[in-house]
Order: sequence, then C-alpha cells, then structure tokens
Amino acid sequence: MRTISSRKSDRVKELVRLQKKADRHAAGLFLAEGPAVVHVALEHSPSRVVEVFALEDFVDEFAETGVSITLCSPEVIAALSGSQSPQGVMALCRMSDTQSHSICETPGAVVVLDNISDPGNMGTIIRTADAIGAAGVLTFGNCVDVYNDKVVRSSAGSLFRVPIARLADPSAIPRERDIYALSAHSSIPLTSVDLSGSNTVLVVGSESHGISVEWDGSGVPFTSIAIPMQPGVESLNAAVATAICLYTGYLASD
Repeated sequence: MRTISSRKSDRVKELVRLQKKADRHAAGLFLAEGPAVVHVALEHSPSRVVEVFALEDFVDEFAETGVSITLCSPEVIAALSGSQSPQGVMALCRMSDTQSHSICETPGAVVVLDNISDPGNMGTIIRTADAIGAAGVLTFGNCVDVYNDKVVRSSAGSLFRVPIARLADPSAIPRERDIYALSAHSSIPLTSVDLSGSNTVLVVGSESHGISVEWDGSGVPFTSIAIPMQPGVESLNAAVATAICLYTGYLASD
C-alpha cells in the first residue's frame, strides 16, 4: 500500500490542481469526498474510480472492495478536501462520457439545468432526479461545473447513479419529447399539466432570470409553467421548485 504523509509531495500537488475546473477537465478527473459518496461510486460506477486516498481509520473499510488505496496523513486529506471538515476519504474518479442524445433517448423524465450557478442547488437537483428515477440530467448555458467539489458532496453520491451530460443546443432534444420550462411569469399552473409521462423534459433556469433566451429562438416547442404561490412571493429556490415538479410527475405516474 502506498503512503503519502506530506502535503508538499508532487502527487498531492497534482491532485490539488483538480480543485480548478480547467485542470479537472484537462485531466478528465475529479475528486469525490466522503465514505458514503465513495461507496456509492464503487457500487454503481466502479470503473470510474481510479484510486482511493484515506486516513488509517478507513483503510480496512475500503480494502475489501479491491480498489487501489493510498494511506494519507490528516494534513494530506485536508489539502485534498474542499471542505472545512474533511471526511477522511477521497476518491480520484473519471468523468462521465455520457452523451446528451443517450439521455434523451432513454425513457423517463429529463431535467435540463439552464445557468444554474449554485453548487448546492445543482447537487440537490441531481439527488432529486436520482430519487424519482429520472433518465438523466443535462446542463446548458453557464452552469456551475458538475464536478465542483460542492456539487459532488451535495449530490450525496447520486452523481454516480444519474446519467449527466452537456446539452449543446436545445434543438438536440428529440421533438417527441414534451418540454416544460419553469417560469414565475407563466399563466399556466403546474397543476394543469401532466408531468407523469416518460417523455417529459423539465427545463429549470436561475431563480432571478429564468431560462435562457436561446430557447425562444431555437424553434423547439415548449410550454412555460409556474408553481402556484401566494401573492407577494416572487420565486422558489431552484432546487425546491425542481423537486416539486419532479415529484408532481412521479407521484402521478404511480
């Protein structure tokens, strides 16, 4: 078993660089933190886990999985972690090679995240999509990086269970899909549409600006819908709004 005790080692410096988006994507690698998240990765996407870095207390727990393990000192784990309270285990993982057309061709709800900038919201939406058995999640526009450490942590491992890909253009969504876009200004309430179909696509934009103008000029037919709210309430948190819509469809399909 390899051991790293100094945060000044070349290997640690190489891994720390993955905290930057450009370096992550250049390498096609990212770090996933926490024993629960790493277990999910090993269970559902074992081919994507390259190596596990762990404190001594966690070595036996992961030795049974057969994954390559490197024993690390607390200062090394702290250097690799993006958290104020490191959880003692990190996994070096490969990014997904899933393509948007594969997700769109799979029966089930598809969630399109349009310019979602908050990592906590994105991670929570991915987790919710996992909970309702969505076909996948697509990112569009200037979204926070899916492999941002906060996104990975807040997804609670669902990042390894839900297919995720980049949507280059709205026109790439098949025309047989029923597309609904959340909008606080729509006159069509959520309660008047059927989101239970296996062809449903839900487009979620930022709380302040809604979906991108590219959708209006794309020629792709979609229906804007709003979640009914009391007067004076402008909008809901993006993750909360998405959960309401996804579960409206999920519960109606039972």
